[in-house]
Amino acid sequence: MEHEELKPVIINFLNKHVKMVLTVLDEKGAPNSSLMHYAIDDDLNFFMGTKMAFGKYEAVSSDPRVAIVVVDDVEDPLLVVDIQARAEKIPSEKTEEVFKFFESKNSSLHYVKGAEDYVMFKLVPSAIRWLDASSGELQITDLLVGSPEK
Repeated sequence: MEHEELKPVIINFLNKHVKMVLTVLDEKGAPNSSLMHYAIDDDLNFFMGTKMAFGKYEAVSSDPRVAIVVVDDVEDPLLVVDIQARAEKIPSEKTEEVFKFFESKNSSLHYVKGAEDYVMFKLVPSAIRWLDASSGELQITDLLVGSPEK
């Protein structure tokens, strides 16, 4: 499948899911992963919220490089989107607007909704890898190449 044909396939896949594994680097540079709710836009930007009191807020504030994995939760065939991205904090005056977009795409219970220290992030991809074994053989396609700037 050509790259321009694959983007809508990936967007469709991601829109069918609501949870991702987000990996951040802590203050010692060690990876730390969390299960997070997300929403995406048509440019494959991810949106997520958290509390400033949580470790992931401090981690992405000091090092915005993150990794995201979304896996289809069926046994077979294997379908995975693996992404490297850069986290950008949404300005407080835009948080409500972005959260409304988030809720329109992800209706799951959002556990930190309404917290006083609630913030939202936009995760901008720099590398996207699509793994697809629906043909019976694993196909791996890289869409964007680069690494998130620190």
